[in-house]
Amino acid sequence: MKKRMSTMVMSMVLVLTVGLVGCSSEPAGSSSNASGAAQSSGKKEKISYLDPLPSPERTALMQDFIKQFQSKNPNIEVEYTSVPWDEANKKWLALGAAKQLPDVISIDDTSLVAMSAAGYLENLQPYYDKWDQVGNVTEAFKQARNKYQGKVYAIPDGFLLQGLFIRSDWFKESNLPEKIDTWDDYFKLSQQLTDPSKGRYGISFRGGANGILRAMEYVMAATHSDSWFDKDGKSILYKPEAQAAFKKFYDIYLNGNSPKESINWGFNEMVQGFLNGQTAILNQTPEVIITAQKNMKEGTWNVVPMPKSDDGKRYIFWGYTAAYAMAANSEHKDAAWKFIQFLSSPEINLQYSIKNSTIPIYNDNLKDPNFSKGPIAGYAAAMADSNIVFAGPPSHLTKLGQFSGTFAVQETQKYLSKTQSLEDTIKHLADFLTQEQQEYLKNNKQ
Repeated sequence: MKKRMSTMVMSMVLVLTVGLVGCSSEPAGSSSNASGAAQSSGKKEKISYLDPLPSPERTALMQDFIKQFQSKNPNIEVEYTSVPWDEANKKWLALGAAKQLPDVISIDDTSLVAMSAAGYLENLQPYYDKWDQVGNVTEAFKQARNKYQGKVYAIPDGFLLQGLFIRSDWFKESNLPEKIDTWDDYFKLSQQLTDPSKGRYGISFRGGANGILRAMEYVMAATHSDSWFDKDGKSILYKPEAQAAFKKFYDIYLNGNSPKESINWGFNEMVQGFLNGQTAILNQTPEVIITAQKNMKEGTWNVVPMPKSDDGKRYIFWGYTAAYAMAANSEHKDAAWKFIQFLSSPEINLQYSIKNSTIPIYNDNLKDPNFSKGPIAGYAAAMADSNIVFAGPPSHLTKLGQFSGTFAVQETQKYLSKTQSLEDTIKHLADFLTQEQQEYLKNNKQ
């Protein structure tokens, strides 16, 4: 859903320099011997962990987990580094190509397949098959997009799905009910809540990296589709009704119902736009709840479910925040898996989910009172809604990260800046997706 979750947002910390420190000189594949040698000699085995979601809150939380892990595993030292989310895909690919990926990385589902196909990530299936928690995970975990060619390549950290944060105080001022039942309501409210004279705009628009995901979310709802492709493997963007929906979505920006600078907004900027009083509606995942609680006055905001399509269903992207994966180039694979196991344990997963407002990966953790009250309750309940359609991006495509993080950004920004026609923009996007899907179908014949 990637996203993207994702506390993970607020004023970003200065990015720690990404690099490998203290790597062993043993040949790849010697992790067991290296670990044994480290223990017998009293030396600490060093592994590195790369986090793509830096914020003061998350950094402190992950560093606390690392301390807990090191106290239980005194012979293993973990080096923590981070990189901003919107730069993560490029960083992962660059480090992977150079065979310099940290031993453990947190990765989203839009990049996992490309990284796995390139040979940059380790196949975790042998570890997963022996993991003692396999029988405890939720159905959402079992269906997660954490696999490549049927093999597990990452362990989800927690699940996110979309919801709408609203400025309830603005709704009250305008005598509007605090709800957004349908997509028609969404577009209508984007106009009603826009007042440039007050510096207020209806929508926290995402014109930067991964903004296409929000557009396709609406396109899928408008066309009642749970896929970006038709049965022949062609992009649904070729359909007239999908093109009309695409135009309607981007008209939010072109009609002035979002800030002018939002043409470049990514995850952090769109959230900040909501927090600082620029925008009335923010389409985001539950990890933003804690950030809103810390930075906004109680009673000024709320979270409502995603709007329904005209068929009565909610088409929602969902997925993990950033699953734990292991670098294929790691020389400390046993230690890296031990760290992944720790971060994925029921105890740590519950703490992580509560702190980040994500949905836990274990059934027992869902029973915790923290997920039955407040804004998060709606997200947790939505996972079992019979009228919800889990309509995620085509994570099986190796170039999905490139498409959503770079290509689609360039194409849509040309359209939004009026240097390219709607027709050309849609064609370029549809052609890219169709080519990739056709290639995938050709190479994966059933």
